[in-house]
Amino acid sequence: MKVKISFYFRSWMKKSFGAFATGFILALLGSGGFEAYNPYLISLIVAFLAFIIYQGFSFSRYFGNRRGEFEYEYRNDLIEAYVKKLVMKTFGSFTYINYIQDGFNEISSAQEEICTRLQKEDTIKNNYEALFNILIKMNKIALKQDNFEKEKAILFSATKINPNDLIANYRLAVCYEMEGSKDEAIKHYLLATTDSYLTSNQLRKFILSQIKRIELKGTMNRPPVLGAKYLAI
Repeated sequence: MKVKISFYFRSWMKKSFGAFATGFILALLGSGGFEAYNPYLISLIVAFLAFIIYQGFSFSRYFGNRRGEFEYEYRNDLIEAYVKKLVMKTFGSFTYINYIQDGFNEISSAQEEICTRLQKEDTIKNNYEALFNILIKMNKIALKQDNFEKEKAILFSATKINPNDLIANYRLAVCYEMEGSKDEAIKHYLLATTDSYLTSNQLRKFILSQIKRIELKGTMNRPPVLGAKYLAI
């Protein structure tokens, strides 16, 4: 799967900064045992080491055995970019800025309101690609709101538009895992692999690895991949 260079850079910056910040904060909190040394200096050294160590993991994400996870993250990013462009085109720069800013909030109620308005636009009502991407975005907002039933309802609506979509079915599979529904989770992971746009062997292996994990260890009450529930969405 071809991934834009800009996404490699953004992903690397985000993850590397996260590693640096985590190392700095943890070292600062645990610096009580090094009273003879400057705690900020120690924290900076630990943060730099965390940054260096992460570079090894990043190679695995971009070019190694975690490539499928990275490509899944990229598919999610494409949906985010699509909806952002739709907001800008439909409502203009003021609403677009409001939309972007609200994405940093814990609940993102403004984003939800803007997406609801998008669904009612005459130019979008019959545009199934646009409606689908809006639903996937609204599903992410429901996740931030910790509204599990709403998450599932939105995903069901999305799969009515595109029954074999990779992202929608993967997210549904995660929801079923959270419920402990093994068979339904496997069903939707398998459906995710039938997406007509799935041409990457690495991404296919990543999805199928979730099925193998369920068969070996059962469903998990935490995300199949460490991090956000749907993997950095």
